[in-house]
Amino acid sequence: KPTWENAKVRNFYYPPDFDYKKHKSLNKYHGTHALRERAKKISQGILVIRFEMPFNIWCLGCNNHVGMGVRYNAEKKKIGMYYTTPLYEFRMKCHLCDNYFVIRTDPK
Repeated sequence: KPTWENAKVRNFYYPPDFDYKKHKSLNKYHGTHALRERAKKISQGILVIRFEMPFNIWCLGCNNHVGMGVRYNAEKKKIGMYYTTPLYEFRMKCHLCDNYFVIRTDPK
């Protein structure tokens, strides 16, 4: 009787020259990150996430309205700490022009 763990293992192709003791994972074998394109700037501390606009805003570049609920691929970056709470900055490009929005968390 197969279990889900066994089914997950069988769904990956392991090349003939793959050695678990040497590579430890398929990602290390292929030289890729587990998050693929989302982790392109991970060395700079930036991760690409899916961000939904939490409120209505106006773009200062094109003066157009951007409604609540519009989703963007945003760059998430840790910019500091407030005691033990991390502060993040989300940077995303306006879909109507070439300007960027920046939203920062503020637990104060």
